[in-house]
Amino acid sequence: MDDASRLYAARKSGQGMTRGYILSSFSPLIILIIVTAALSFALSFIFSMSSEIERMLAVLGSGSVRCSVCAESSLLPDGSEISEVRTGNGLIYAENGECAVAVKGTDSDYFSGMRGDELELTFSNAQSAEGGRAPLPAVLSSSLADELSLETGDRFTLLLWEEELGRARPVLCSVSAIFASVYPQLDSHLLYIPLAELSSASYYEVLLPSGADADAAAETLWRAGIPASSYKDVYSSLYMNVRASISILYPILAAIAVLAAFFSSDAAQIYLSRDREDIKVLMMLGMSRRAVRGIYLRITVMAVAAAAFIGIIIGSALSLLSPLLLEAAARREPEMLSFYVTSFTPVIPLPALLFMAVLLILVSVISVSFSLRRRLRR
Repeated sequence: MDDASRLYAARKSGQGMTRGYILSSFSPLIILIIVTAALSFALSFIFSMSSEIERMLAVLGSGSVRCSVCAESSLLPDGSEISEVRTGNGLIYAENGECAVAVKGTDSDYFSGMRGDELELTFSNAQSAEGGRAPLPAVLSSSLADELSLETGDRFTLLLWEEELGRARPVLCSVSAIFASVYPQLDSHLLYIPLAELSSASYYEVLLPSGADADAAAETLWRAGIPASSYKDVYSSLYMNVRASISILYPILAAIAVLAAFFSSDAAQIYLSRDREDIKVLMMLGMSRRAVRGIYLRITVMAVAAAAFIGIIIGSALSLLSPLLLEAAARREPEMLSFYVTSFTPVIPLPALLFMAVLLILVSVISVSFSLRRRLRR
């Protein structure tokens, strides 16, 4: 573009113009801003929730990697935690109800590292009574505690099924800690007691730092002769559901791109109608239709790009408030979120948002080019 064309395009884009003119220039793209903001919010929300679900599959499940024998720390990423675990089943009998639970036997350091930090445990200050055998310390989720009306320090009876011996053994337990329920699908019927109380075979949970590649760690252990499975294999059904939630966004992205093409073409027509007299003057001065198309293509695409980025900023900002909305929904309808996490740290998926913006702009360029070519032939 020559200097005169660039100056004309800049003025029509709002440079040096009044606020009212700038707002009127963006008014044809208000719907695009709203749609882009909604999609940005949805992208951030689903990515945040799926990331938290994956993390909880490791923290509350069988670790990032499950091994049949203890792995050497030198084979794992720095900061990894290795814990010996045994599993069993039982029935809790409390004053206000009973519940079937999956029991995990763990050592005393199980909640002292990353797991304890992420689960936000509340510990009991109650002192053990003198005389007799002290009750077993037990850790459970807030959802299970609420179901049985238990608080830290309360006692209950656990009827522990010992499969190897073919019997059920009653055990007196005391709630030593309660962690905030994050993923009810896993933690609403989960109870932790000391490792020695279970007679089943041990396995080892490897909890990797957040963001570490569990598949790569499992492969490294296999090469070292240690049978291992990542949480993606152990909980394959849950993991595939998480992946499906994300993959469904891609058809939505394509649909939004088509919608953007419609609104950007509509905006181009509005700009041409608004500047009809100016376009006549330009052509009287000798400017070709091709040059005029280039000017209005630039004006429209710049407006579409600005609208897309404004929508992304608005949607990303709103996504930072999504944990508050989720917590409110969990309090009102807890069963509605039983298959999802009830709290998470918001994540802004910048690569996905940038891809969405580029897709919107590319489709808009194609659509606006055809629209301008058709309108300026008349």
